[in-house]
Amino acid sequence: MEISTTDCTSKEVYKLLSGTVVPRPIAFVATKSKTGIDNLAPFSFFTPVSSEPPTIMFSIGKRNGKKKDTLINIEQHREFTINIVTEDIARAMHHTAADFRADVSEFAEAGLTPVQATMLDCMAVKEAPIHMECTLEQVIPVGKNDMVLGRVVHFRIEDGLYMDPYKINHDILKPLGRLAGNAYSYTRDFVELKREVDPDKLLD
Repeated sequence: MEISTTDCTSKEVYKLLSGTVVPRPIAFVATKSKTGIDNLAPFSFFTPVSSEPPTIMFSIGKRNGKKKDTLINIEQHREFTINIVTEDIARAMHHTAADFRADVSEFAEAGLTPVQATMLDCMAVKEAPIHMECTLEQVIPVGKNDMVLGRVVHFRIEDGLYMDPYKINHDILKPLGRLAGNAYSYTRDFVELKREVDPDKLLD
């Protein structure tokens, strides 16, 4: 099958991208509205982009051509948390992807517990074992989407997950991956690959 993106609608391209680039991590983003409503929404176009400075990105699409609540809140408040999604909160996370009104808190709708961030004026998800507290660096329009760049200023990691030096125990974490549509993947099997390279062919 040969497919040119110029022959596809944006929805068709989205299906190809989201079905091909898998599994993807999920940014479970908690924001605060100007009226004090705590918003929560998942985004799977998500990745770190720099460790110095520590920067993450996630992409937000439009809803009927208009900005989603998450982006509006981030642009106004400029502080947010990204919560790592695990098997235990998979169903609750999926529930928050519905198009709730701006005055409805997805925390309450999904039965999740908001907890105060350590350094910033925003909430995090208590049930998520890792939170990243972020400040807005930049919003970059990319076609019909907006790419949010956030500076990570603080990590909160649940006891038992952290392995010195600065490593995460993924057997305990059990992160959830996003496939396409309503499909997700569990991360339960791990394989460690060793390199066998001629040292004479490597850079000094």
